[in-house]
Amino acid sequence: MHDIFEKIIRREIPSKVFYETDEVIVIQDIRPKAAVHLLLIPKRKFKNFYEAPPETLAMLDQTVKKVAEMLGISDYFRVQVNNGLGQEIDHVHYHFLSERGAEKLKFQS
Repeated sequence: MHDIFEKIIRREIPSKVFYETDEVIVIQDIRPKAAVHLLLIPKRKFKNFYEAPPETLAMLDQTVKKVAEMLGISDYFRVQVNNGLGQEIDHVHYHFLSERGAEKLKFQS
C-alpha cells in the first residue's frame, strides 16, 4: 500500500510542486503553518529520520539550501523534522517554513 507521498510522487494525487529532481520532490503543504510551508520529500521511502541513510539526509539538507536560495531567504527560514513524535506520515520528510519569500513561490504546472 502506498502512502500519500508516494501517490503524490506518482502523480496519482495532485499537488503544488515547487521543485523536483530524480531524488526529491518539494511541494506546498496543504495545511500551511507559515507564509511559506513546503514539504521536502525523498522519492525513495524511509519510515522516518532515524531510518533514513546519511546520503538521503545529506540530499535533503542540500535541497533545503537550494529552496532557500530559490526563495531568496537563505538567512530566514526554519526546518522541522518529525521522527515519530508529531509525524503523521511514515515517510521521512522535512518541513521548510518562513514568513518571507512567498512572493517567489512559483509552482510547476
